[in-house]
Amino acid sequence: MKKLLFVLFVLGISLQSYAAIKEKDVIGTWKYKVETDEGTLTGNLVIEKKEGKLVAEINTDDGEVITASNVQVKDDDILYFEVDTGYESLIVSGTVKGKAFEGTVGNDMGSYPMTAEKVE
Repeated sequence: MKKLLFVLFVLGISLQSYAAIKEKDVIGTWKYKVETDEGTLTGNLVIEKKEGKLVAEINTDDGEVITASNVQVKDDDILYFEVDTGYESLIVSGTVKGKAFEGTVGNDMGSYPMTAEKVE
């Protein structure tokens, strides 16, 4: 009986690592970096839950504040949201693994790699 309990305990712990991300896993502040042809863009991405929906705000290191829309956690640990900069619409999509995000930001004209790390 002790062996069975031990096996169940180990399985319970190890299966946690295979669990899909949830909204609570993406809520918080993420330090992001986007590599573009014109240089590296950096800042903070702040994701919150308001009125039952995920919302996000991008605070660039240049002092600009941009609101993201349609923030979603999709299958396969994908974080997705849309950004309207005022002169172009962009889609951000990427994989979240723990406190790391790796994906792209772009539109039909092209995309750039984006990474982010969740900060405490």
